[in-house]
Amino acid sequence: MKLSFLNFCLLIIFILAPTIVNADQIKVYIAKDIVSLNSNNDSFGAVATQGSIIINAGSREKLTATYPNAEVISIYENATIVPGFIEHHIHPFLAAVTMNSEILAIEDWHLPSKTAQGVRDRANYLSNLYEIEKNHPANQPLISWGFHHYFHGKLTKYDLDNISVTRPIIIIHRSFHEFILNTPAMELLGINKNAYKNLKEDEHLANFDEGHFSERGAIIVLPKLMQVLATPTALIQGLQKTRDYLHSNGITVIGNPGSMYNKDLQKAKNFIFGNTDSPFESYFFPSALNLSEQFEFHEVLNAAKEQTSWGSGKLNYLSKHIKLFADGAMYSQNMVMRDGYLDDHQGSWLMSLDTFDNLFKIFWDDGYQIHIHQNGDAALDRLLATLRKNLDSNPRSDHRTTVVHFGYSAKDQLEEMKELGVVVSANPYYVTALSDLYSRKGVGYERSQEMVRLGDAIKHGIKVALHSDMPMAPASPLMLMHAAINRENFAGKVAGPNQRISKIDALRAVTINAAYVLRLEEMYGSIEVGKYANFTILNKNPLMIKNNEMKNIEILGTVLKGDLIPINELSYKNVD
Repeated sequence: MKLSFLNFCLLIIFILAPTIVNADQIKVYIAKDIVSLNSNNDSFGAVATQGSIIINAGSREKLTATYPNAEVISIYENATIVPGFIEHHIHPFLAAVTMNSEILAIEDWHLPSKTAQGVRDRANYLSNLYEIEKNHPANQPLISWGFHHYFHGKLTKYDLDNISVTRPIIIIHRSFHEFILNTPAMELLGINKNAYKNLKEDEHLANFDEGHFSERGAIIVLPKLMQVLATPTALIQGLQKTRDYLHSNGITVIGNPGSMYNKDLQKAKNFIFGNTDSPFESYFFPSALNLSEQFEFHEVLNAAKEQTSWGSGKLNYLSKHIKLFADGAMYSQNMVMRDGYLDDHQGSWLMSLDTFDNLFKIFWDDGYQIHIHQNGDAALDRLLATLRKNLDSNPRSDHRTTVVHFGYSAKDQLEEMKELGVVVSANPYYVTALSDLYSRKGVGYERSQEMVRLGDAIKHGIKVALHSDMPMAPASPLMLMHAAINRENFAGKVAGPNQRISKIDALRAVTINAAYVLRLEEMYGSIEVGKYANFTILNKNPLMIKNNEMKNIEILGTVLKGDLIPINELSYKNVD
């Protein structure tokens, strides 16, 4: 068969492509170890990129010979390159509010201008808050994040009025599911019983007498709080700080599950995270709970589809992803538990059963991947029962229904989870911060030792990813890996040693498995030819160090779609 001259030229170009491609576009990154996380778990000494894509991986000698005119980047030849970290579950708006607030939490937070010291008792919390208020700029509301009632005791507007009867004070609970306001704050924002006369079943969650609003009560007053929490200037500044903080932790891709249906807020996120200079890419998807509060059931599907067009630049919306909510916050002990609580208080449902069932079916039947916020084992029962009902009525393969947070579960639920094909997106920092306290308060020792049951999940063959839910935990993949591998809590004890996971499972959980949760594993999560050239550069190999050294690894830089972005020395540091 004769070849035309054009086809002959194309054949020669194909055969000789590695040697005649545009050398100006090719870079060869050299490292001591390049951990690929491909199907063979190969390690390399070099990786070649062209534009945004990985084109080859192998030894230093091989790649420099193959691409003799390439730009060789060898400043990290004694470092380790891993697939770019993926923090697939953060909340940029909440993180921005946190970064702009006076942080008074249960652990230290290192900020550019100061370190916000953590406190774990009531006396020190109130005295520190008093000092913060005294030194706060005049004529500005005081917003503080990090309060936790089990560490700091009950807090009401009367406690805050004792600090100031003139300055509005807004305390944001660690969970972001509760707010406590003093009298001036309630007066400023018009939050009173007359403004909310039809609370019905949510009345007990909105305590106007004590200035305490939790779960759905917090959702009800949030629009008024936004007048203070989300002023344009403050929001932009908070998002900038959040951007720098995320990059300092080696993150190359973020996910925002449950983004609010608010175009003005979205524009601010696009302005910072969608900017061409952003050091990471962002993937958002809507909240069915938020949509259901603004639209009728028959309208939510179209509203969700419309919202997916709101992204810009490096910020995109994923199609066919939606977030639902089962029970309340882990930090507030509002999760719904099979066997209740030691003090007989009750957890809270964030969606009524009818609302949950209706929304699940609407999105399931349209082929959506459904991500469900779950913290209590009874909430997991509801999730699994709803999933089974929908699978029976409308079977789907590769649905990847995602259990989000995975706070408490029972051992008997693991086999059903595997059978139904769920994926776990877990917050292992719960174990660090809460396992000791909840062993003594509210839940009890046996259940709290087994919270975030990752060891059992992996043994059952369930795919596991890790997230921070920032600001619920530090948005530091290394910190999350450390928490999952060691399970050491604030008391210095190992909680549930059988639930610890291996270093490689932990690394997969913040890279390829995190990409899988977002259905982006064909583009991100491992170092393989044809995937995007997203890398995180570390001073040590996380697979070769002692388990208790994981969180101390230094992040040297990231590569985003082939472009090197060194860590800015002025960026935020990791949270202790």
